[in-house]
Amino acid sequence: MRSILYALITVVGWGAWLAPSQKVRFPNQQIRTLYVAATNLGIAAVIALAQGSVWELAPATFGLTFLGGLIWAAGGLSAFTGTHRLGMAKAFGIWAPLNIVVGLIWGAVLFQEFVDLSAGTFLLLVAAILTILAGVLLIIFAKGAGEGAQEPGAFRLGLAGAIGAGILWGSYFLPVKYAGVSPWAGAFPLALGMAAGGVTLALLSRHSWRLASSGDYLRAILTGALWSVGNYGMLLLVGAIGAGKGFTISQLSVVVSALIGIYGLREPPPKTRAARLIFAGCVLATVGGIVLGNLK
Repeated sequence: MRSILYALITVVGWGAWLAPSQKVRFPNQQIRTLYVAATNLGIAAVIALAQGSVWELAPATFGLTFLGGLIWAAGGLSAFTGTHRLGMAKAFGIWAPLNIVVGLIWGAVLFQEFVDLSAGTFLLLVAAILTILAGVLLIIFAKGAGEGAQEPGAFRLGLAGAIGAGILWGSYFLPVKYAGVSPWAGAFPLALGMAAGGVTLALLSRHSWRLASSGDYLRAILTGALWSVGNYGMLLLVGAIGAGKGFTISQLSVVVSALIGIYGLREPPPKTRAARLIFAGCVLATVGGIVLGNLK
């Protein structure tokens, strides 16, 4: 039951995090990332003070989990490059499946997950993963069907950025898992690394950090808070059921995001062909996630 709760927290938090600031005009995506990282650090600091175990971490462990935050920020830079050169749908269509594949590989290689499976269980595992991937890709490409082609040079740079985001964002949580610390203790140095990387990216962008109104600041903070809740849920889920299964299930947040887009923001409007395709992708990804979550 705890695993189901962690999964729900993750997919709802990460699925809904962009909605509050959908209409906020950030100077660029690096500044949006800065607000997310800063809010996440504030929440992690409060939890660390209340929970206390973070102060018991050895310096090497603290530094290892801090590195995870820098990996997350580097993934953000790669994602910005990919979306700028390829468009959101194509870049997301590359890095989201890669997140899943990379998480599964790390789970198998670093933590010996998915070993000694029976033939039937292995086939169910493969079927579940392929179903999730098919659903995620259907959601993404149905949303971005109107995006145009790119010049070869821009495409190669964008492709490299999207692949980098897939590898880095599929790996940033690993130092917490590998260090063997609790998610509550590891989340604070992880958040410090994210904030350090976020500030660096914002400075390199040379854009103002200011927003248009006090309401925009509140919406930006709410966006960061939802992402932070999803991140805690993901860390707890990975700790409970493993890196491969846990991180894969966390990517079902795209289902919640897609449904909010259709029925909340009407992007695309309900009853359109794109909306029907997205809904079909949501069903596929959810079915695959349920099968994966119930594999022993």
